[in-house]
Amino acid sequence: MAGEQNTGYEMIYDMGTGLIIAKVQIDRVKEQDINARIMKKEMQDQLTANIKKRGQLESLPLLVKNGDTIEIISGHHRIKSARAAGLKEIIAIIDVSGLSRSKIASKQLAHNAISGFDDESTLREICKMLDDVDDMLESFIGKDIMEEPLEQYDKLLSPAVQFDFKNITFSFLPHQVKDMDTLVKNLEHSAPEIIGVAPYEQCKSFVEALSKYQKFSDIRNVGAAIHSMIQAVTEKMDDAGYTEEEDWTYLTKLFGSNAIPASSAEIITKAIKKAEKEGMVTTKNRWEWIVNMASEYLEGK
Repeated sequence: MAGEQNTGYEMIYDMGTGLIIAKVQIDRVKEQDINARIMKKEMQDQLTANIKKRGQLESLPLLVKNGDTIEIISGHHRIKSARAAGLKEIIAIIDVSGLSRSKIASKQLAHNAISGFDDESTLREICKMLDDVDDMLESFIGKDIMEEPLEQYDKLLSPAVQFDFKNITFSFLPHQVKDMDTLVKNLEHSAPEIIGVAPYEQCKSFVEALSKYQKFSDIRNVGAAIHSMIQAVTEKMDDAGYTEEEDWTYLTKLFGSNAIPASSAEIITKAIKKAEKEGMVTTKNRWEWIVNMASEYLEGK
């Protein structure tokens, strides 16, 4: 064991036929003076990042024991990146059968030549399985192959949605002029097109009403919930026959209260139902019954 460590490696497993799996001191590994297989710098950098992230090589280089040295047959770029990643040791396969220089050159060429080529259609199908940016970078597949999955991923990351929008600000303030002045100054840069200002005391009821409506309508998005609330109010105004051509007012302003005794409400309800039955009013314009009654009273009927 000590002798193996002095030569730069420690055997882990004897595979037979002159091949062993060993833990190798990376500073004892010698690259070939000539290597036909080249790698682009950006690809080499990505390989280095992959190895650094993993902390080890994911495939075993093939080395050869040539006298007192350990030379690379296959795995030049992996070992180069392992060095750059700061690894001190690697696991590798070592041929200890005593190959000649010619045999070493032959195996070096053979391993480069028999690495094969990739079928693009198969690569595209595999690329569709990638759903993580880091995995895409780590794979270092060419842009032409990655184009389709990247388009799909870009849609998930930053969807290109074209729509018009307006900035609306809801603010609840105490009834103090200085608070309003502060609000306006803070909004100068954002320049909202609509500013909604209400008494501070209404903030809690507004938030509670919005939250309840979201649960009631099963709408999680706040903007969508407010939109739905606006639609509900619009429908209510339409049902009442509201138009902007004339001014409207609340009945509370006329009667001084928005509530009456239940016994009185029962009489009015019966009268309105009778008016509806006779076609004098409808469920959408019941207020007209009050107008008719007031008109008859003024006319002395």
